[in-house]
Amino acid sequence: MKSFLKFLFVFGAILLLSAFLAPLLFRFLPFKFERIFNRLIMIFSIAAAFFFVRIGRETFIHYGMDWRSGSFKLFGKGFGLGALTLALLVSAEVFAGAAAWSPKPFHAGLYTGVLAKALLTGFVVGVIEEFFFRGFIYSWIKNRWRWPWILSVGMTSVFYSLIHFVSRNRPFIGPHPEFMDSLKLTTAPFMAFQMWPELWPHALGLFLFGIVLNLTSLRAGSLYPSIGLHAGCVFFVKSDALFVEFLEKQSIVWPGSAMVDGLAGWIFLLFLGIAAGFLFKNNKKAFLYQS
Repeated sequence: MKSFLKFLFVFGAILLLSAFLAPLLFRFLPFKFERIFNRLIMIFSIAAAFFFVRIGRETFIHYGMDWRSGSFKLFGKGFGLGALTLALLVSAEVFAGAAAWSPKPFHAGLYTGVLAKALLTGFVVGVIEEFFFRGFIYSWIKNRWRWPWILSVGMTSVFYSLIHFVSRNRPFIGPHPEFMDSLKLTTAPFMAFQMWPELWPHALGLFLFGIVLNLTSLRAGSLYPSIGLHAGCVFFVKSDALFVEFLEKQSIVWPGSAMVDGLAGWIFLLFLGIAAGFLFKNNKKAFLYQS
């Protein structure tokens, strides 16, 4: 109970500090107000994790990021599998007429810029989210609550899904945001639940994707395969506009641009999980949080 209250206090302090600083930084930073607010929360959350958890080399080892000679190979396999799976999904959409093969006219600057940005985004998102969700959050739930690993995987994936989909509905923010506008953004997660009929396919897809990532890390005994899977998927999503055009929005059958909603998206997530299970063999020296 004491730890939970401490968590609530720290999280509340992070929200208030971010709400105070966001309007000030908005005056001279070339970013949207919502993005500044969200990045402040992320930065302060990571800083709090470093402060309270006292992250050191042993912490990275404990959470599955012990860099060894085969770590890059694990990452590469995961990256290739993630990108290939989504490429097959988009190919199925093109074949079914839900998308069209429409490559952009080749321009070295355009292709290099988009692909480089997609690669960097995929890597950063993969490292941060896998360390936080599949490393820290999973281990905290399993060890603190003493839950079986399968329930810990499920709860981690629920949390992962909620964190993503609740941010899609935000209140109107004027051109000159103030402190109260920051506080309005903190209500966005609760407002999003009003859109449940619209958001549930995306939420379910993220939940399934979270399970695949978590089971992959447990199967391999390392976070590097799940980091690669995550990075490969993000890379493809951020760069597929160079080659294809989606002719219809997300439906019950075909996913939208996020690739995780729709029946076909869920089926390919299942294929991704099975393929990862075959590709990454069980490691008896799995990282500590599995014990």
